[in-house]
Amino acid sequence: MAKIFSFVWFSIFIPIVFSSQQAVTVKGIVNCRGHRQPGTFVQLYDEDSIFDSDDLLGSVVADHRGVFCVKGSTEEFTAIEPYVFIEHNCGYEGLNEKRVFSKMIPAEYITEGAKAKHVYHLGDIELLTADAPVQKYEKRIYIETNMEERIRQCIPIYVQYKAFYEKTVFETKVHETVLPTDEEPVEVEEPVVEPTEGDEQMASSSEHITKDNEEHHVDHQEHHEVSDEERRIEEERFRLEEEQKRLDEIRRLEEESLRLEEIRRIEEEKKRIEEIRRQEEEQQRIELERREEERRLESERRAEEERKREEEAKLQEQRRREQEDEHKRRMEEYHRREQERQEALKRREEEIKRREEGEKTRTVSSSEKVEKKDPCVHYPVLTQGQSFSRSIELRHEYVEDPCLKK
Repeated sequence: MAKIFSFVWFSIFIPIVFSSQQAVTVKGIVNCRGHRQPGTFVQLYDEDSIFDSDDLLGSVVADHRGVFCVKGSTEEFTAIEPYVFIEHNCGYEGLNEKRVFSKMIPAEYITEGAKAKHVYHLGDIELLTADAPVQKYEKRIYIETNMEERIRQCIPIYVQYKAFYEKTVFETKVHETVLPTDEEPVEVEEPVVEPTEGDEQMASSSEHITKDNEEHHVDHQEHHEVSDEERRIEEERFRLEEEQKRLDEIRRLEEESLRLEEIRRIEEEKKRIEEIRRQEEEQQRIELERREEERRLESERRAEEERKREEEAKLQEQRRREQEDEHKRRMEEYHRREQERQEALKRREEEIKRREEGEKTRTVSSSEKVEKKDPCVHYPVLTQGQSFSRSIELRHEYVEDPCLKK
């Protein structure tokens, strides 16, 4: 008994401890024959094993565009297997049958937690299948109208056929009903019989009776003719009254149609004026927005040009300073080189003077050894062993020296 209790306890407690909450969100658009289906009931289930029924995660009704977004979450020990379930009659209209659309959700759209991080978009869902018996179906829409709208719709037809109606009904008088009258009495001629002597008295009495009958018949016929005349007058008066009523009704309908037409025209004129005013206001608003945008763009353009001018001025100032610095540097370099050149020239002149003085000293010492009568006493004689530097003038003088030709 303890083992059974422990097994039941572990079977209940372990899934609760180790189970995790998982969520999923699905979005889509329901269509039937390419048309949106608002109001479609969409359900989201979690597929379980054959021993357990599927769990309902969530349900939603598609909006007026046929778009739905169903969300759901549950706690399971293993990964859930959600799918979308839609029951419909698309393709089975009028057959009292239902069909089911189902779609499994990929595992990568399942998120741990109470809220899904990703949305699985099914896109356009077409419920009509190729094997459906009703491939084409046109839904009839009945628009209920009031009596005034019906009269307004019928008046143009009546006005259109008014002339034909009056011509065929009132002029031909086919609407009149002729009441039956009593048949006039038929006079039957009696055969002429020659009277006899015994029958004279009987003939006189019968003649008297006949005269009485004829007088009574004439009175009855006159009374009958008077009653027929009165009846005809009454019928004529009734017919005239009915015709007048019909004419009054037609006139009233025409006046009503004209009144409704005038009201409709006034309403259309008001709508047209309102539309014109709205368009003018819209144009004014657009014009103001355009002008405001132009002013804004103009101010931005001017600010940009001002900024560019400032940057250009800064660049020019920087270039001018760089040029001035470069000019100063070059002038300093020029003055430094010129000073160095002057110093070099001075040093060279001093060196030349020093060498000339040394040469003069050596020339004087060597000239003492030359004979006094020698014509080349003033010109130094170069030997192979002697080497000393001379200036350009001395070299030129040495070349022109006639003593070298000796």
